[in-house]
Amino acid sequence: MPVPSRNALVTGGTKGIGRAVALRLAREGWRVTCVYKGDEAGRDACAQRFAEASLPVSFEKVDVSVPAEVSALFTRLADGEREPDCLVNAAGMSRDAPLAFLSVADFDAVLSANLRSTFLMCQQAVKPMARRRFGRIVNFASPAALLGNEGQAAYAAAKAGVLGLTRTLAREVARMGITVNAVSPGLVKTEMTAHLSPEQVEKLVRRTPLQRMGTPEEVAGMVRMLCADDASYITGQCFSIDGGLS
Repeated sequence: MPVPSRNALVTGGTKGIGRAVALRLAREGWRVTCVYKGDEAGRDACAQRFAEASLPVSFEKVDVSVPAEVSALFTRLADGEREPDCLVNAAGMSRDAPLAFLSVADFDAVLSANLRSTFLMCQQAVKPMARRRFGRIVNFASPAALLGNEGQAAYAAAKAGVLGLTRTLAREVARMGITVNAVSPGLVKTEMTAHLSPEQVEKLVRRTPLQRMGTPEEVAGMVRMLCADDASYITGQCFSIDGGLS
């Protein structure tokens, strides 16, 4: 059912899976705000997609790993009556290298972009949600958090942290009518996987029982379900959307 009175906030919302989620929620009647870090071309392309679908959207340029910027974002949202009823933390990045060659700077950058940002956004979002006694939070994990993955020590550690954060927060805010869940996308065709060679893609597809890459829209469908009123008895869970990989 459409929920025209509710607001959705999607980090990483201008590209890839985040954009697919934002579009799906907008089609369901949510008032969507997409958060992006600085890719203006990506923002413009996303705005064009929304315009083509005759859907409204707002944008906020924020580094979600910086506390002051996140705090200022939520002040602006409150002033504009756009505080989120639903928060989707889709922003993230990876810098891959074998652990023996992984720099401390890259390790810290990956944890900041994936785990620290999720913590900061959740910390701010639960405050208005608690006042309204309603909220949906969906965080993004990864099969790497569940299985490990060669060359992704930082990414796997960050996403494992997201799972721990998700399950802990779910227990803390359940009595306030807020659900907190995670999704774990496998090999999905996005800008983030575009750097993979055909050989790497073929290897990953062979490990996937469904024998294909996923689409951003398939992940968006699960996120949409977790944001719905009907998902009110689901919390603290991680849903794998990986073609059977995990």
